[in-house]
Amino acid sequence: MNLPLTILMRHGQADNNINRILVGRYIDSHLTEYGKQQVADTANYLKKVPIEKIYVSPVTRTIETANIVCEALGMNYEIDERLYEIELGKLVGMNFDDIIEKHGNLFLKFYTEGDQTLRNYGVESFSSVKKRMKHILDEIMEKYPEKNVLLITHLDPIKAALSILLDLKPDSLYQWHMRNAAMTILKHENKIYSLFGVNIMGIHRYLTE
Repeated sequence: MNLPLTILMRHGQADNNINRILVGRYIDSHLTEYGKQQVADTANYLKKVPIEKIYVSPVTRTIETANIVCEALGMNYEIDERLYEIELGKLVGMNFDDIIEKHGNLFLKFYTEGDQTLRNYGVESFSSVKKRMKHILDEIMEKYPEKNVLLITHLDPIKAALSILLDLKPDSLYQWHMRNAAMTILKHENKIYSLFGVNIMGIHRYLTE
C-alpha cells in the first residue's frame, strides 16, 4: 500500500527574499521571474503525484505560487489561514540584516520557546505557529487518510511542522533553511507522520543556489 503524502511547499522566490525585507502577512511581495520558474519546475514534479487537495496561505506570494501550480495540475486551491506567514508586528518593513545589527539575533530567540523577547515587537510566538500547523496536519490525517494533500506556505510554518515531528534545538531550526518552491514531504500511517524529504527540488538548483 502506498502511504499518503502531505507535501509542504514554500512559495517561490519573491521580491522580499531578494531585498531581505520582512514583509510579513500584509505587504504585497510578488514572485520574481526566477521565482516563477522555480515554481514551474516544482509543479512538473507534482504532476506525477495524484493530489487530492491544495491548501494555500492567503498571502500574495503564496497565491501567485498556487496559481502556477494549479494551472499545471488542472486544479483549484482553498485558502487556509493556518498556513499564514508569521505575524511580524513592529518588524514588518525592516531589513533583516539591519535588525541583526541593531538588535542582535532576534530570530534565534524566535525559535526558543518560552523566550518573551519578541513579544515587545508584536511577533507571533513559535509555539503559536506550531499549534496552528499541528491543527491542519491533524485535520488532513482525519479528512484525507488515504489521499495526497499539498500545502503552499512559508518558511516558518514549514519549520514548525518539522519541529512537531523532530526534537530540534533552536540553533538547528534557525540554521535549517527551506528553499523557495522546494518541497518538504511527510507520510502518514496509523495517525503518525514520518519525515520523508526536505528541500526537494530540481538537481540543477542544488548546484546553483
